Order: sequence, then structure tokens, then C-alpha cells
Amino acid sequence: MKPKFLEVRFQSFDEFKKEVKSALAKRTPSTQPSNTIMFDSVASFRHFMTIQKIELLTAISTRRPMSIYELAKMVDRDFAAVLRDCTGLEQTGFITLKESKDRKKTKIPLLRFDYVGLVIYLPKSPYQIQFDVAA
Repeated sequence: MKPKFLEVRFQSFDEFKKEVKSALAKRTPSTQPSNTIMFDSVASFRHFMTIQKIELLTAISTRRPMSIYELAKMVDRDFAAVLRDCTGLEQTGFITLKESKDRKKTKIPLLRFDYVGLVIYLPKSPYQIQFDVAA
């Protein structure tokens, strides 16, 4: 089975509007692949994706906590801060907070996609440098 990767791509708001207008004119759906998360700029991604959120994603992936409280204990952080980060990760599409069937309605953090890694496609820049692979 081929390993799956979650892709982070960048698209400006103007490009997004053009894509939507084109899809509406052609009457075709304009959907992004299910394994892709879009940001409007590298700066907004860097602002959003902190070391703490990467640590949470890693813990969710490898240790599979059964609650946000358990996740907070695993990463040795305050529950409120972990809840805030998990809510942001859910809103952006990295994770899902599944409500358990117990009477407390505990939220179980789960990766949204079955992926083994994250690939970030940086936008082209006029200042881009070409790197050669060493033999």
C-alpha cells in the first residue's frame, strides 16, 4: 500500500476567486483534493503552525489519546491551551474532534486523514534558488 501524505498548498484569495468564478461559469464543481489543506500565504501558515501544534499532531498520530485531557498530559501542557490548539487544528482541517458516547461527551482527537507525513508545496517565487542533488 502506498503511503499517504497530507499536502499543504498555497493559493492567494484572488486566485481562489478566479477559480470559483470559472467553476460557476462552467457549472462544474470546484473542489480541492481531500488530502489537501490550503493557506493563503506562507506567512499565515507559519503563524498558524506552531511547534506546539506539530507536537500535538505527532502525539495524536503515534500515541492515540482518548481525550484532549489525556493529550494534554502526554505533551505536559495546560488543558486549556491544548483545547485551543486542537480547536484550531480542527477548524483548519488537520484533525477531527470526535465526541465519545460516554456521559461526559469527551472529545477524542483524531487525525482527519490517514497519512504518514506532511508535504508542504511552497509557492513559486522570483527569488527561488535551484538546488542540484549531490551525487
